Amino acid sequence: MRAWNDWDLSFATPGGGPVMAILLLLAVVFIAADARRVIARVRGARRATLIALRLLTTVAIAACIVQPEWLVQTLRNSDGQVALLFDTSRSMSIKVGERSRAEIAQALLSGFQAQPNVPAWLFTFGGDGAEPADAEALLEHYPAVSDETRLLEAVRSAVDTSGKDLGAVVLVSDGADSDGDVDPEAAMALKARVHTVFVGERGPARDDAIVSVRADPVAFLRQQSEVEVTLRAQPPRPGTVIVTLSEAGRVVREQPAELGADGSATVVIPFDVNKLGRSVYTLSIPVLDGDAVPANNERAFLVRVKRDRLRVLLVCGRPTWDSRFLRAFLKGNPSIDLITFFILRTTNDMSMAAPDELSLIPFPTDELFREHLHSFDLVIFQDFNYGPYQMARYLPRVREYVLSGGSFAMVGGELSFGSGGYLRTPVGEILPVELPPGGEALLEQPFSPRIGAGQARHPLVSLLPNVERNRAAWAQLAPMLGANRLGPPREGSQVLLAHPDALLDNGNPMPVLVVGSAGKGRTMALAVDTSWRWGITTAGSSGDASAYERFWDRTLRWLSRDPMLDPAQLQTDRERYGPGAPLQSRMVLRDGAYAPLSARRIEVAILDSEDNVLSATTRETDAEGRARADLRAPEQPGGYRVAVRPSDSDGWLADEGIVVEVGGDELADPFPRPDTLEVIARATGGQAYAADEVPDLSQLPRGRTETLGTVHHNPVSTVWFFLVATGLFAAEWMLRRRWGLR
Repeated sequence: MRAWNDWDLSFATPGGGPVMAILLLLAVVFIAADARRVIARVRGARRATLIALRLLTTVAIAACIVQPEWLVQTLRNSDGQVALLFDTSRSMSIKVGERSRAEIAQALLSGFQAQPNVPAWLFTFGGDGAEPADAEALLEHYPAVSDETRLLEAVRSAVDTSGKDLGAVVLVSDGADSDGDVDPEAAMALKARVHTVFVGERGPARDDAIVSVRADPVAFLRQQSEVEVTLRAQPPRPGTVIVTLSEAGRVVREQPAELGADGSATVVIPFDVNKLGRSVYTLSIPVLDGDAVPANNERAFLVRVKRDRLRVLLVCGRPTWDSRFLRAFLKGNPSIDLITFFILRTTNDMSMAAPDELSLIPFPTDELFREHLHSFDLVIFQDFNYGPYQMARYLPRVREYVLSGGSFAMVGGELSFGSGGYLRTPVGEILPVELPPGGEALLEQPFSPRIGAGQARHPLVSLLPNVERNRAAWAQLAPMLGANRLGPPREGSQVLLAHPDALLDNGNPMPVLVVGSAGKGRTMALAVDTSWRWGITTAGSSGDASAYERFWDRTLRWLSRDPMLDPAQLQTDRERYGPGAPLQSRMVLRDGAYAPLSARRIEVAILDSEDNVLSATTRETDAEGRARADLRAPEQPGGYRVAVRPSDSDGWLADEGIVVEVGGDELADPFPRPDTLEVIARATGGQAYAADEVPDLSQLPRGRTETLGTVHHNPVSTVWFFLVATGLFAAEWMLRRRWGLR
């Protein structure tokens, strides 16, 4: 331990250094010019006295302007503690001869433990910085599971955690950094001496690998999708490699790839998608004898299959303003494939011509409801009475369509709900609201609907995010011109809008907009045929016509199960994981009315393809219904789901698909990089070692410099300096006057 003083000169005035230099330059010019006059008119000792006084006076004035000060800093050099960083990425599981890199790292840790006591911290690291570790646990089990290796991030994290007592870092790794080459300047910016220990084989190893897989995360039903695969052979060799694409153990396609002179190849494999939902696909190449890393010969990817466009069937009983506006809205959306039928006359209408002469396009009842019904994402009956078209035998098919997962909406009018004869029909059974058995079927007085109790956050009626402002926005919309009379909502349904005056038999407000579910499907009942007034009529009074489009846009998205409108949502930090890799999940949980599930105990679990719980943990949500959970990916490759539910419930609220693969980005380029470790050691002033050269921690350079204190000296700012400067100026002035100079 040694202490010493370090001196430094600074200036209190901004720009003091340059200003001082300029002033001194001007002073030299000024003194030189004045010295010529003195030399010409004064002789002997008087000449030297006046020149010396002018020089001292000028320097004193310049010092008063820039305020120079001396800083004396007392420093002490001592030996600091050592931070031991051990790489736990998946590339450490690769074998070097008879032992894996992880086993070699364990032997190094055991050697460090056997050395004389040197204060040290122990960390492990992968892709998200360094984490404190226990030596005994690491010697018992070395978890080479991280899917990334970021060396500089690990050192930076250890330096921040260790603080000022850190003297040196010992980095034990194979050098296979996920970010590629290390920038020496970035290593120097760590401000820590890093000694590196290389673990791995030197020289090339034989390995064929799938380096990268690029596929769109979303594919469309009954359309062709593509996956781009990049291969690499080490050492480079020409030849053909067969890439196999499989799904659920079934070979989908085999594609040859021609290796180039550098041993790489890229091939695009097309494949057809024939089922909705999540599908896990596997890519593989043959494993040849002597392949150092067979695990990177296989990769997996997850595809979410959707319909490319939302197919909507709109059946209108007659042309009205409401049906015209809804059809225009649906037709103007490029993401909607709309099939519309307007019924202009019934079989009971009197006509002097044959039906085939009056019908431009016949209503294809049998074709629509028997053959193509399940191809639609949403079916809307708007002011439509099924009776005159002999459709009673097709209503059970509509019910089965909804129960099996379809969506159905009924929009009001004189031919809807009870007025359309839907009481005690299969369609009436799936509606989210009961139909009154008799009496007045229509309410004709104008009214402004009110948001149902506790439903102000539901996306169908949430015009504005603030609850109170949202209620005010609904109150300012143009009133509805009458409504269909509806009964009470069915169990589990939600009354989003209610009539302000009309009451049910139980005294509750009559529903106007109700949503619910039937089997696997979703249903909606809107008991008005003048919702178009939320647009054009409201715009006439307020200038804002967006309420109509916002309402119907969210209605379509909710009915078609847009995941962005799900009340509970869950996300994982990645889509692909290695076996046993750390997995982070974030979730926002709300109830059916979209109110946050605050301060609730929840269970976060990993499920297999049969919904069996493989692992789980519990957390508690915050006031906004948010929570985070850390899990471990399953050990077996395949497709899984991360799901969340309240601890007191059996139903999962939200889930997210993940893939577990043996290969992955970490093993795509698993070759050791001793040169990377040498760059880090050289840039930070450390030393690079091989695994068979266990460094002696007590002999490693681990000095650290600490400041014991700083003393500021500024003699110019004292009153004595001012008096001396004033005295010099007065003495010069008096002598020049006495000796005949001015």
